[in-house]
Amino acid sequence: MAIERQGLSNLVLTEGMDMRRHSSFSTGGKAEYYAEPRSVFDCLIALETAYRKNLSITVIGAGTHVLVSDSGIPGLVISTASMRGMSIKGNLLIASAGETLDNIINIAIEHNLTGLEEIAGIPGTIAGAVSVNASANGSAISDFFFYADYITPDGKIHRRPGFHDSFRKQKSPFLSSDLIISVALRLTPSRASAEARVRKERFVEMMYIPPCRRFSGEIFRDPAEMKADETIRLAGLTGPNGSRAEFSEYQPNSILTYPGCTSDEIYHLIRMGEERVREKLGIRLERSITLLGEFTDPL
Repeated sequence: MAIERQGLSNLVLTEGMDMRRHSSFSTGGKAEYYAEPRSVFDCLIALETAYRKNLSITVIGAGTHVLVSDSGIPGLVISTASMRGMSIKGNLLIASAGETLDNIINIAIEHNLTGLEEIAGIPGTIAGAVSVNASANGSAISDFFFYADYITPDGKIHRRPGFHDSFRKQKSPFLSSDLIISVALRLTPSRASAEARVRKERFVEMMYIPPCRRFSGEIFRDPAEMKADETIRLAGLTGPNGSRAEFSEYQPNSILTYPGCTSDEIYHLIRMGEERVREKLGIRLERSITLLGEFTDPL
Protein backbone atom coordinates (compact mmCIF):
# COMPACT_ATOMS: atom_id res chain seq x y z
CA MET A 1 0.00 0.00 0.00
CA ALA A 2 1.36 3.40 -0.98
CA ILE A 3 1.22 5.54 2.12
CA GLU A 4 2.84 8.83 1.20
CA ARG A 5 3.69 11.18 -1.64
CA GLN A 6 5.86 14.22 -1.15
CA GLY A 7 5.55 17.63 -2.86
CA LEU A 8 7.10 17.69 -6.33
CA SER A 9 8.62 14.24 -5.87
CA ASN A 10 7.16 11.11 -7.44
CA LEU A 11 8.49 9.05 -4.56
CA VAL A 12 6.13 6.47 -3.07
CA LEU A 13 6.72 4.85 0.29
CA THR A 14 5.22 1.38 0.44
CA GLU A 15 4.35 -0.34 3.68
CA GLY A 16 5.05 -4.06 4.07
CA MET A 17 7.00 -4.58 0.83
CA ASP A 18 7.69 -8.25 0.09
CA MET A 19 11.49 -8.31 -0.16
CA ARG A 20 11.48 -11.58 -2.10
CA ARG A 21 10.82 -9.33 -5.11
CA HIS A 22 13.98 -7.37 -4.39
CA SER A 23 16.54 -10.07 -3.61
CA SER A 24 18.37 -12.30 -6.09
CA PHE A 25 17.70 -15.21 -3.71
CA SER A 26 13.93 -14.52 -3.83
CA THR A 27 13.76 -15.24 -0.10
CA GLY A 28 13.12 -13.18 3.00
CA GLY A 29 10.30 -11.33 4.72
CA LYS A 30 8.86 -7.85 4.36
CA ALA A 31 10.35 -4.40 4.73
CA GLU A 32 8.48 -2.22 7.19
CA TYR A 33 8.67 0.58 4.61
CA TYR A 34 10.21 0.60 1.13
CA ALA A 35 11.13 3.37 -1.29
CA GLU A 36 12.66 3.25 -4.77
CA PRO A 37 13.81 6.79 -5.65
CA ARG A 38 14.46 7.77 -9.26
CA SER A 39 16.33 11.02 -8.59
CA VAL A 40 18.57 12.73 -6.05
CA PHE A 41 15.56 14.78 -4.94
CA ASP A 42 13.62 11.56 -4.29
CA CYS A 43 16.55 10.29 -2.20
CA LEU A 44 16.52 13.43 -0.08
CA ILE A 45 12.76 13.13 0.42
CA ALA A 46 13.17 9.50 1.52
CA LEU A 47 15.85 10.42 4.05
CA GLU A 48 13.77 13.32 5.36
CA THR A 49 10.74 11.05 5.75
CA ALA A 50 12.80 8.47 7.64
CA TYR A 51 14.03 11.22 9.97
CA ARG A 52 10.49 12.51 10.62
CA LYS A 53 9.16 9.01 11.26
CA ASN A 54 12.22 8.02 13.33
CA LEU A 55 12.91 5.06 11.04
CA SER A 56 16.20 3.22 10.66
CA ILE A 57 17.56 3.24 7.10
CA THR A 58 18.78 0.31 5.02
CA VAL A 59 20.27 1.05 1.58
CA ILE A 60 20.31 -1.59 -1.17
CA GLY A 61 20.85 -1.67 -4.92
CA ALA A 62 19.10 -4.40 -6.92
CA GLY A 63 19.43 -6.88 -4.05
CA THR A 64 21.95 -9.15 -5.78
CA HIS A 65 24.38 -9.49 -2.90
CA VAL A 66 22.12 -9.38 0.13
CA LEU A 67 20.31 -11.96 2.23
CA VAL A 68 17.07 -10.72 3.76
CA SER A 69 15.91 -12.26 7.02
CA ASP A 70 12.69 -14.29 6.91
CA SER A 71 11.43 -11.99 9.67
CA GLY A 72 11.90 -8.96 7.41
CA ILE A 73 13.66 -5.61 7.79
CA PRO A 74 12.55 -2.92 10.26
CA GLY A 75 12.56 0.75 9.26
CA LEU A 76 12.88 2.12 5.72
CA VAL A 77 14.59 0.22 2.91
CA ILE A 78 15.83 2.53 0.13
CA SER A 79 16.64 0.83 -3.18
CA THR A 80 18.60 2.79 -5.79
CA ALA A 81 17.79 0.26 -8.53
CA SER A 82 15.57 2.74 -10.43
CA MET A 83 18.16 5.53 -10.59
CA ARG A 84 19.22 5.30 -14.24
CA GLY A 85 21.25 7.30 -16.74
CA MET A 86 24.78 7.48 -18.16
CA SER A 87 27.01 10.07 -19.77
CA ILE A 88 30.43 9.96 -21.43
CA LYS A 89 33.03 12.70 -20.93
CA GLY A 90 36.27 11.82 -22.67
CA ASN A 91 37.49 8.61 -21.06
CA LEU A 92 35.09 8.99 -18.11
CA LEU A 93 31.83 7.07 -17.95
CA ILE A 94 29.44 8.50 -15.35
CA ALA A 95 26.59 6.22 -14.35
CA SER A 96 23.65 6.64 -12.00
CA ALA A 97 23.48 4.23 -9.08
CA GLY A 98 20.95 1.82 -10.55
CA GLU A 99 22.68 1.16 -13.86
CA THR A 100 23.69 -2.49 -14.19
CA LEU A 101 27.29 -3.47 -14.76
CA ASP A 102 26.27 -5.34 -17.91
CA ASN A 103 24.65 -2.24 -19.43
CA ILE A 104 27.61 -0.05 -18.43
CA ILE A 105 30.08 -2.41 -20.10
CA ASN A 106 28.01 -2.51 -23.28
CA ILE A 107 27.73 1.30 -23.47
CA ALA A 108 31.44 1.69 -22.74
CA ILE A 109 32.36 -0.63 -25.62
CA GLU A 110 29.96 1.22 -27.95
CA HIS A 111 31.91 4.40 -27.14
CA ASN A 112 35.30 2.70 -27.64
CA LEU A 113 36.08 2.61 -23.93
CA THR A 114 37.48 -0.65 -22.58
CA GLY A 115 38.81 -2.27 -19.42
CA LEU A 116 35.64 -3.43 -17.70
CA GLU A 117 35.29 -6.66 -19.69
CA GLU A 118 36.99 -8.78 -17.02
CA ILE A 119 34.19 -8.06 -14.51
CA ALA A 120 31.46 -8.93 -17.00
CA GLY A 121 28.99 -11.43 -15.63
CA ILE A 122 28.86 -9.92 -12.13
CA PRO A 123 25.17 -9.27 -11.45
CA GLY A 124 23.80 -6.10 -9.92
CA THR A 125 24.18 -2.33 -10.10
CA ILE A 126 27.21 -0.06 -10.21
CA ALA A 127 26.43 1.34 -6.74
CA GLY A 128 26.29 -2.16 -5.32
CA ALA A 129 29.52 -3.11 -7.08
CA VAL A 130 31.32 -0.06 -5.68
CA SER A 131 29.97 -0.58 -2.16
CA VAL A 132 31.62 -4.03 -1.96
CA ASN A 133 34.46 -3.40 -4.45
CA ALA A 134 33.21 -6.23 -6.65
CA SER A 135 35.93 -8.22 -8.36
CA ALA A 136 36.36 -11.06 -10.83
CA ASN A 137 39.13 -12.56 -12.97
CA GLY A 138 41.84 -10.50 -11.27
CA SER A 139 40.08 -7.14 -11.80
CA ALA A 140 38.11 -5.04 -9.32
CA ILE A 141 35.78 -2.08 -9.76
CA SER A 142 38.27 0.00 -7.77
CA ASP A 143 40.74 -0.37 -10.67
CA PHE A 144 38.50 1.99 -12.66
CA PHE A 145 36.94 4.10 -9.90
CA PHE A 146 37.42 7.86 -10.36
CA TYR A 147 34.83 9.32 -7.99
CA ALA A 148 31.36 8.74 -6.56
CA ASP A 149 28.69 11.14 -5.37
CA TYR A 150 26.78 9.97 -2.32
CA ILE A 151 24.38 11.17 0.36
CA THR A 152 24.89 10.61 4.07
CA PRO A 153 21.89 10.04 6.39
CA ASP A 154 21.94 13.72 7.40
CA GLY A 155 20.97 14.61 3.82
CA LYS A 156 24.35 16.07 2.81
CA ILE A 157 25.76 15.31 -0.65
CA HIS A 158 29.45 14.43 -0.89
CA ARG A 159 31.95 13.48 -3.58
CA ARG A 160 34.56 10.85 -2.79
CA PRO A 161 37.52 10.78 -5.20
CA GLY A 162 39.35 7.56 -5.89
CA PHE A 163 42.64 7.36 -4.03
CA HIS A 164 44.83 4.32 -4.56
CA ASP A 165 44.54 3.30 -0.90
CA SER A 166 40.83 4.04 -0.36
CA PHE A 167 39.74 0.53 -1.42
CA ARG A 168 40.86 -2.85 -0.17
CA LYS A 169 40.31 -6.28 -1.65
CA GLN A 170 36.54 -6.84 -1.72
CA LYS A 171 36.05 -3.82 0.58
CA SER A 172 35.25 -0.17 -0.09
CA PRO A 173 35.52 3.04 1.96
CA PHE A 174 31.74 3.57 1.83
CA LEU A 175 29.60 2.96 4.89
CA SER A 176 26.46 0.83 4.71
CA SER A 177 24.44 3.98 5.44
CA ASP A 178 25.97 5.92 2.51
CA LEU A 179 23.52 6.31 -0.37
CA ILE A 180 25.61 6.25 -3.55
CA ILE A 181 23.86 8.23 -6.30
CA SER A 182 26.38 8.16 -9.16
CA VAL A 183 29.79 6.73 -10.02
CA ALA A 184 32.46 7.91 -12.47
CA LEU A 185 34.75 5.30 -13.99
CA ARG A 186 37.99 6.09 -15.83
CA LEU A 187 38.36 3.72 -18.77
CA THR A 188 40.82 3.11 -21.60
CA PRO A 189 40.09 4.52 -25.08
CA SER A 190 40.43 1.83 -27.74
CA ARG A 191 39.36 1.26 -31.32
CA ALA A 192 39.28 -2.50 -30.74
CA SER A 193 35.61 -2.55 -29.71
CA ALA A 194 34.88 -5.82 -31.52
CA GLU A 195 37.65 -7.59 -29.62
CA ALA A 196 36.42 -6.04 -26.38
CA ARG A 197 32.90 -7.38 -26.98
CA VAL A 198 34.22 -10.88 -27.63
CA ARG A 199 36.32 -10.66 -24.47
CA LYS A 200 33.30 -9.50 -22.48
CA GLU A 201 31.16 -12.42 -23.68
CA ARG A 202 33.91 -14.87 -22.78
CA PHE A 203 33.97 -13.62 -19.19
CA VAL A 204 30.16 -13.72 -19.02
CA GLU A 205 30.33 -17.40 -20.01
CA MET A 206 32.90 -18.02 -17.27
CA MET A 207 30.38 -16.68 -14.74
CA TYR A 208 27.57 -18.88 -16.10
CA ILE A 209 25.35 -20.62 -13.56
CA PRO A 210 22.84 -23.32 -14.66
CA PRO A 211 19.37 -21.80 -15.22
CA CYS A 212 16.41 -22.12 -12.83
CA ARG A 213 18.68 -21.90 -9.77
CA ARG A 214 19.18 -18.55 -8.13
CA PHE A 215 22.68 -17.68 -6.96
CA SER A 216 24.37 -15.11 -4.81
CA GLY A 217 27.63 -13.84 -6.08
CA GLU A 218 30.57 -14.46 -3.75
CA ILE A 219 29.61 -15.37 -0.19
CA PHE A 220 33.06 -14.99 1.40
CA ARG A 221 36.04 -12.73 0.91
CA ASP A 222 39.27 -14.47 0.00
CA PRO A 223 41.34 -15.17 3.13
CA ALA A 224 45.10 -14.62 3.10
CA GLU A 225 45.84 -18.35 2.97
CA MET A 226 43.99 -19.23 -0.27
CA LYS A 227 40.95 -18.35 -2.33
CA ALA A 228 37.60 -18.80 -0.59
CA ASP A 229 36.31 -21.18 -3.27
CA GLU A 230 39.31 -23.44 -2.65
CA THR A 231 38.59 -23.58 1.09
CA ILE A 232 34.97 -24.54 0.43
CA ARG A 233 35.95 -27.26 -2.02
CA LEU A 234 38.68 -28.65 0.24
CA ALA A 235 36.25 -28.74 3.16
CA GLY A 236 33.91 -30.94 1.10
CA LEU A 237 31.04 -28.47 1.15
CA THR A 238 29.99 -28.35 -2.49
CA GLY A 239 26.97 -30.08 -4.01
CA PRO A 240 23.74 -31.50 -2.58
CA ASN A 241 23.48 -31.62 1.21
CA GLY A 242 19.85 -32.49 1.90
CA SER A 243 18.64 -28.89 2.03
CA ARG A 244 17.33 -26.48 -0.60
CA ALA A 245 20.57 -24.47 -0.54
CA GLU A 246 24.00 -25.70 -1.61
CA PHE A 247 27.45 -24.39 -2.43
CA SER A 248 27.87 -24.55 -6.19
CA GLU A 249 30.12 -27.30 -7.53
CA TYR A 250 30.92 -25.03 -10.47
CA GLN A 251 31.58 -21.87 -8.41
CA PRO A 252 32.07 -23.02 -4.81
CA ASN A 253 31.93 -19.50 -3.33
CA SER A 254 28.36 -19.08 -4.60
CA ILE A 255 25.16 -20.60 -3.24
CA LEU A 256 22.49 -22.15 -5.44
CA THR A 257 18.93 -22.38 -4.14
CA TYR A 258 15.94 -24.49 -5.10
CA PRO A 259 12.22 -23.56 -5.04
CA GLY A 260 10.87 -23.12 -1.54
CA CYS A 261 14.25 -22.28 -0.02
CA THR A 262 14.21 -19.85 2.93
CA SER A 263 16.75 -17.30 4.09
CA ASP A 264 17.23 -19.36 7.25
CA GLU A 265 18.35 -22.35 5.16
CA ILE A 266 20.84 -20.17 3.30
CA TYR A 267 22.13 -18.61 6.52
CA HIS A 268 22.54 -22.02 8.16
CA LEU A 269 24.54 -23.21 5.13
CA ILE A 270 26.79 -20.15 5.44
CA ARG A 271 27.34 -20.84 9.15
CA MET A 272 28.05 -24.51 8.44
CA GLY A 273 30.58 -23.46 5.81
CA GLU A 274 32.33 -21.12 8.23
CA GLU A 275 32.52 -23.81 10.92
CA ARG A 276 33.62 -26.62 8.58
CA VAL A 277 36.42 -24.54 7.02
CA ARG A 278 37.62 -23.44 10.46
CA GLU A 279 37.59 -27.01 11.81
CA LYS A 280 39.17 -28.73 8.79
CA LEU A 281 41.56 -26.06 7.52
CA GLY A 282 42.04 -23.72 10.46
CA ILE A 283 40.95 -20.77 8.31
CA ARG A 284 38.39 -18.17 9.35
CA LEU A 285 36.18 -16.97 6.51
CA GLU A 286 34.87 -13.42 6.39
CA ARG A 287 31.49 -12.85 4.75
CA SER A 288 31.23 -10.73 1.65
CA ILE A 289 27.45 -11.03 1.40
CA THR A 290 25.36 -8.55 3.41
CA LEU A 291 22.79 -9.81 5.92
CA LEU A 292 19.70 -7.63 6.36
CA GLY A 293 17.46 -8.12 9.39
CA GLU A 294 17.81 -10.55 12.28
CA PHE A 295 19.15 -14.09 11.93
CA THR A 296 19.33 -16.89 14.51
CA ASP A 297 22.30 -19.25 14.60
CA PRO A 298 21.42 -22.93 14.17
CA LEU A 299 21.36 -24.97 17.38
